[in-house]
Amino acid sequence: MHFPSSPPARPWRRLLRIALAFPLLAAAAVAAPASADTDITVEGLYHTAGAGCHGSGNAEGCLSWRVRIPSAIAPKSSTNVTIEADSVPGQWTWSCPSQSGDEVAGTSSFYIDNGGGEPPSLMADSELSSISELYNPLLNESIGSVKAVSCTPEHLSLTYEVNFFTYWDKNSYFDLDLGTTVAAPGADARSYRFSPTIEVSTRNAILQPTVTANKPAASEAHATVSVENVRVDGAAKDAARFTMTARNDSTTPLSDFTISAGRSRGQAQVGALTCDLTAFGGKVVSATGPAENLTVSSGTAKVPQGKDITCQVDLTGVVGRNRVKAALTTGNQTFSSDYTKDRPVVEVETHPTDLLVEAAPTGTYEVEVGYTITFTNNTDAGGSSSDIVLRPRIPAGFTLKSVTGTGTPRWVGPDSYALQDDGSLSLRTGASLNAHSSTTMTFTSTYQVNAEAVTEDTWKSLGTCDPKDPSQGLTMQIDVDGSYGGTEAGTHAICIPVTRTGN
Repeated sequence: MHFPSSPPARPWRRLLRIALAFPLLAAAAVAAPASADTDITVEGLYHTAGAGCHGSGNAEGCLSWRVRIPSAIAPKSSTNVTIEADSVPGQWTWSCPSQSGDEVAGTSSFYIDNGGGEPPSLMADSELSSISELYNPLLNESIGSVKAVSCTPEHLSLTYEVNFFTYWDKNSYFDLDLGTTVAAPGADARSYRFSPTIEVSTRNAILQPTVTANKPAASEAHATVSVENVRVDGAAKDAARFTMTARNDSTTPLSDFTISAGRSRGQAQVGALTCDLTAFGGKVVSATGPAENLTVSSGTAKVPQGKDITCQVDLTGVVGRNRVKAALTTGNQTFSSDYTKDRPVVEVETHPTDLLVEAAPTGTYEVEVGYTITFTNNTDAGGSSSDIVLRPRIPAGFTLKSVTGTGTPRWVGPDSYALQDDGSLSLRTGASLNAHSSTTMTFTSTYQVNAEAVTEDTWKSLGTCDPKDPSQGLTMQIDVDGSYGGTEAGTHAICIPVTRTGN
């Protein structure tokens, strides 16, 4: 599960959501009397990170209670979910950032479960205050909001409206992460309990689950693993690099561990894995591929509490959607984080729709020539087409009257086909291109011909075609811009021969 970073003005929320991006050392859940897919569930989450929480000197944000509300609660409709719960003074209390009590620390998040082993997609999130609201990212309509909230350290009352009508997906759900302040967590293992009362306005039943979150001993092995993309100038198009960082959050020095980088989705291969352990009494350890998985061992290295191990991972063959798991394993525990890299590849093809155009030897008249441009995304990653520039060749005796198109994005209207001073046309044809899909645009150029102004040599050159020779045929040069969606910049030429009738 991934939570984007939050503004520094909300330290509890920032720390909580960063912690949730990494593996949790301990989490226990007791569901309401139905499966997690069809009914509300509650889970306790304790996040371990050094002497304090998340590297800080206090215990705020270590413990949270998550209420998951699936779409099956209100299919294609809305309902209110009310949560009433006491804290456990002496162990934990509610974290209430606002003096007025109209906010509880935490987040409301809307997800769609993609299935197939894919991580859920975070569509929107917000805080949990009286003015907090979630919006449909596509239509900008409300999909969730806090209807009422009263927060004191001793008691929380929260009513949240979920709306599965404006953004319906049977695999969607809301997560309400409710934050607490932990009193003197200490160095030993301990458990925390949570017994809320949950009422759904469209149901008669009241849920009263009891859940537990387990805090491990500070001496128990725990590491926080994170990944960060590294940009490499001049690297091959199918190459990628990221830095893996593993921090020892245990009071016990970290030793006898392994670090690995392995593909869990896509075509990417791990080209190299290198970790510098010299600061901890070890060596620079490395493994080379290409391989689906590479592993290095710690050797004599011992990493103290709060210190970071840094590794570099190089990838090759990055095409389509790719996910690589960077992991540290010690004993029977593994701590990991996923690095994702999408690289769509869009191919461009151009073809004439007319194989031959006939023109009368005398008089003034019009001729039309047509051609297509196709953008094809053959990968499983979403990509995009790109903008184009049409540069028609105008032979002597010919005048370009107009260019029209079909199959273009909706924002390419009649005014888009205005000729520039140099005779070219710039078209904003860039648009999203789904995985394994293509789009074809067809253009028609209309020329006015003054046959008496066409010389004999020009007629001869018009009758043959060589796209590389712009003096022959009716040639259209198409300049394709590059796009971040996988289209490479390039130039294509289309040539259509024109034959004089009677020859």
